Amino acid sequence: MIVRPGELFLNVQKIYDEGIGKGFSTGWENVDEFLTIKPKQLTIITGMPSHGKSEWLDALCVNLARLHKFRICFFSPENHPLEMHCKKIIEKIAKKQFWGKERMDDDELMKAMQTADKYFSFVKIDEQSFRPMDVINEALPWLDATGLTYPKALVIDPWNEMDHSRPSGLSETEYISQTLTVLRKAARDFDVHLFLVAHPMKLQKQADGNYPVPKPYDISGSAHWYNKADNAIAIWRDVVNEPERTEVHIQKVRFNSNGHPGMAELYYDYKRCNYVTKDKFYSTL
Repeated sequence: MIVRPGELFLNVQKIYDEGIGKGFSTGWENVDEFLTIKPKQLTIITGMPSHGKSEWLDALCVNLARLHKFRICFFSPENHPLEMHCKKIIEKIAKKQFWGKERMDDDELMKAMQTADKYFSFVKIDEQSFRPMDVINEALPWLDATGLTYPKALVIDPWNEMDHSRPSGLSETEYISQTLTVLRKAARDFDVHLFLVAHPMKLQKQADGNYPVPKPYDISGSAHWYNKADNAIAIWRDVVNEPERTEVHIQKVRFNSNGHPGMAELYYDYKRCNYVTKDKFYSTL
């Protein structure tokens, strides 16, 4: 199909008059400085095991639902049973722990549950293997169920839990390239922001006992993890000296209207089950 510039005039005129504009706020001003969230994009998130990439992504999704009414579907096999993943979402909505002396009360639980039920869903695992497009096809009917205009997102966490059997003669690099192209196209076609979590290869510990900050090139299989991503993020935690401190490394932003590479520092507040900025963290100690 050929598209001539004249056919694009109205959209070009709109950009000329209004600009492109930034995406949706992440809920943290210091993260927004480097990245905002737009539909039709693919964001790759990586990080070492136990560095909190899934925890941070859950918190981001709760912020997107709370601030912008995002509808978000999770395919998250490592967060099982589903009741426990739902618990994590509810804690972040209520900003209170599920158990313990300062746990949420019954009313807070019900209110948080109603919010979770409105904005979130889960692709349930069964005995069949799930290929990447199977997950998308399973999630889309719910994401489009209301017929209303709202932002939406799909979380695949992590990549390695899906079925990645490939045809004979197709290399891993070729498979990753093709599959990421398909996923990115699906995000654009269906107006969905797709968050895809992928584990890095084993990295060597540094002299201080911490691991280095991983990059998309450290994800097993292919440099396409960087090339195909619209945005690339690494979550890193100082597990040796200050385990509650988390660094959000925005390593690639394809469109400068979204932001630009940089690092934002957050702290995990265990009482509120949420990430906060340094000033808010220390003011509550």
